[in-house]
Amino acid sequence: MVAEDLVERAGELKRQLVEFSQQPRYDQAFQAFLAQTGGDAEVWDEDRFVLLWDSFLLEHRLRNGRTVVEQFVDARPDLSPQERQMLLGWRDVVSGVFEVQRRDGPALILVNLVDDLTYRARSTSGRSVLRRMPKRSFLLTRLVAVGDEWAFSGPTSVLRPAERDVAARLAIQMSLRSPEAAFRNPEKLARAWELQRAERQTFIRFFGTDLVVVPGEQAQRRLDEFYAFRQEEILREKPEAARRASGTPAPVIELPPELVESETVAFIYDEDDGLDFLAEFGLVAEAYADPELVRRRRYREQVLSYLHDDSVAPMVLRRLADRDPDKASALFRRLLKRPRFDWARDGEELLRSVKPDHFARPPLPSVTPVGERLAAYARR
Repeated sequence: MVAEDLVERAGELKRQLVEFSQQPRYDQAFQAFLAQTGGDAEVWDEDRFVLLWDSFLLEHRLRNGRTVVEQFVDARPDLSPQERQMLLGWRDVVSGVFEVQRRDGPALILVNLVDDLTYRARSTSGRSVLRRMPKRSFLLTRLVAVGDEWAFSGPTSVLRPAERDVAARLAIQMSLRSPEAAFRNPEKLARAWELQRAERQTFIRFFGTDLVVVPGEQAQRRLDEFYAFRQEEILREKPEAARRASGTPAPVIELPPELVESETVAFIYDEDDGLDFLAEFGLVAEAYADPELVRRRRYREQVLSYLHDDSVAPMVLRRLADRDPDKASALFRRLLKRPRFDWARDGEELLRSVKPDHFARPPLPSVTPVGERLAAYARR
């Protein structure tokens, strides 16, 4: 197919996909998806509802682990290989805040403020749609691949050029909420790893180690002191930043109540997983050092919580077990009632079974760099 034909066919297939998704068998799954997003669907405007529907079709995994678009492709043996490849590629949606650089025939040249990449995007609804998207305006939208180009998917909100600050704020929020969106750009991903490694070294210089355990009542103060130390180092190394930051307090992460109210809190700055905070780490560490402690309910429940809570990364349990693999084996024999359990042999399989989501995605840095287009706004 030539490009124009493929764009037209993409629009036709998208309409057929929407019709396919309106079968009663998807009603319950969509309602569950809406419940996960929060809010009241009855008060949403049409754009909000269509945006969620588009995400449901292309990205949401049903109970069987498949997406609606995958099931649509399976139900259409008449599709050509090119059409099947295109539809399945729509699972990889590019969301962002896009600045319109210029019109290029039937397409727009866009720069995504989130990932700093350039996209040539078309509308499957015709060229007339592009008239409301002038040069230097900003588009809050989603793109899917159509051949070597891109097409709008779902609703598009347009911000005027004068609303640049609004666009920048939304792009920064999106980068922080979904850093994988920024890491589509390999240069940003490489830069993020560099920043994370540098910050980890700062953490080690301040605490003397990459894992420190403090009383819960001291956790917020110690964290604030670390960030003040970090800012002082940055300002010493970059005098121009010192001039801009005159009178600016150190950045602060406010720890949630369940952390500061616990007996102990661990700060771990792992090389791959980044900075993490763990409540009641002291209890779990004691149980690893003395497996007999899991006979007590308090210790047993806390270790099981670390094992089954998806917010606790596998590396935490690995690091605890690496202190004494034999004691780790004894701990899990008692905890899981598996008398032949051996950490060296069975530990990794256990982690993969209880924390599958961590192994289903590649590790990403916990630091998100701000692109040049957002730097001025971020400094303000």
